[in-house]
Amino acid sequence: MLSPANSVVRTALLAAALLLCAPASSGQGVDWAEVHNVTVRGIDRLYNLDIEEAAATFDSVRHMAPGDPRGYFFGSMVHFWLFTLTRNESEYTAFLNASEDVVTVCENLLDQNEEDHVARFYLGGIYGYRGLAHQANNSILKAVTDGRRGYSYLREAVERKPDLYDAQMGFGLFSYLAGKVPRSLKWIMSLLGFAGDVEGGLRMLKAAADNGTYTRGEASFFLAQFLFSERRRDEAFTYLGRLIDRYPDNTLFLLLNANWQSRSGNHDEALTAAKRAVAINERKKLRYGEEFAYSTLGSLYYTRNDFANCRENFEKFLTIVRSKEYVSNWTYYRLGVAQEITGDRARALTTYAAAVNITDRDRSRDRFYYRLAHDRVQTPMTDADKLAIRGENELARKNYAQAQSLFEEAIRTSPADHDCQARALAGIQEGQFERDLFAEAVETGLRLVTLKPSRERWLIPHGHFRLGRAYARLGKTAEARSAFEKVSEFDEYDFQSSLEERVEEEMAKLKQAG
Repeated sequence: MLSPANSVVRTALLAAALLLCAPASSGQGVDWAEVHNVTVRGIDRLYNLDIEEAAATFDSVRHMAPGDPRGYFFGSMVHFWLFTLTRNESEYTAFLNASEDVVTVCENLLDQNEEDHVARFYLGGIYGYRGLAHQANNSILKAVTDGRRGYSYLREAVERKPDLYDAQMGFGLFSYLAGKVPRSLKWIMSLLGFAGDVEGGLRMLKAAADNGTYTRGEASFFLAQFLFSERRRDEAFTYLGRLIDRYPDNTLFLLLNANWQSRSGNHDEALTAAKRAVAINERKKLRYGEEFAYSTLGSLYYTRNDFANCRENFEKFLTIVRSKEYVSNWTYYRLGVAQEITGDRARALTTYAAAVNITDRDRSRDRFYYRLAHDRVQTPMTDADKLAIRGENELARKNYAQAQSLFEEAIRTSPADHDCQARALAGIQEGQFERDLFAEAVETGLRLVTLKPSRERWLIPHGHFRLGRAYARLGKTAEARSAFEKVSEFDEYDFQSSLEERVEEEMAKLKQAG
């Protein structure tokens, strides 16, 4: 129970927040507290994926306060998210048309008062989302043009009013993404006026996620994803958990949780989250992420070596997915493997052939799985290949003893196949490293790097890298440095850029340690 003093403080803070969110030229007769409450209600409905109800709620905000940006801005967000989820061209057009109304309202407010920081925030926000929509629609020039406008308005809003946390969400998003641009493209970002700042971007997103008025959900969503990619998984799960608690019917949040739980080795939790998403979609009139629920289930069953259920769910995903752009080579490859292991190589050949040739070097994962799928078309899986695949799945689930047993059996049954042997030894070495068996990881790594695989050449430089890490954990600095330096002797292999960056990080650690 709040004390009277606490009640007064809370009332004062709420009044201040409402004053901040109202436009400088607020008209007489408008109940701004009700405008705020209805806006929050609409945002909650949008984030629970109650799309029709959210759209109607934002319509009512526009009628209540026709000169205020909120109803227009969040109403346009309905079309933005529908386009993002469905890639429906009509939603793209509807979003752009609605965004023009946001621009008009904000520019009118700035004409009346150029110090209206809130109007500047909404103007920066809508241009930012226009940039994201253009990018998703492959209109790169338009994306850069509108993104630059949005960045400028948001920077001005934050500089003029640092405690405008909603603006920090957008500016933090830009700052983080600009900071993650590949080094080869940073000069372009500099010319465009984008100043990248990874840590600064994360701080601003956190400020918005913790203190924002309307952007807490949005900021938490982006922040969680960025934290996960930065290997700060505990923090990422904290923010995602808050979103799931507040928006329990958002199947997209549940599927993101399932994906992360799987990648973190928590496969039972992942399966529970994915099944919950399917159940929610089955009872809702408008279903979002339904196809990705089946894709996620297919992936989870693959990792459990349940290839029949894997195949069923992946095939259902391909039947209902709205756009083939959503289908990764990783999905085609895994479905093909499941079909081949369950005895349908003819169907698997068609699936493997659907993988798309990727020339973009920054998309190393898709390039890798295209190559694997292409190889499977040429060469049927052997029994040793199937054992290695099962071993990799057991390793992913941290069933180390079972994984090592499968890998060793694969080695015994493929004495002349250096590709399969390298794959199995790499799995054994990884499992030993994860269990802190560093001396054993060194021994396995020394066996691995003597092999000469014809297709899986990437496993050898990665083997040297793991050797270096194991030596470092054993305190053998000279041997660790030598192993890391060996990586530079290799070229044109899978995941080369990311491995070279990891080598740089490990060498820097050795230097700091003296």
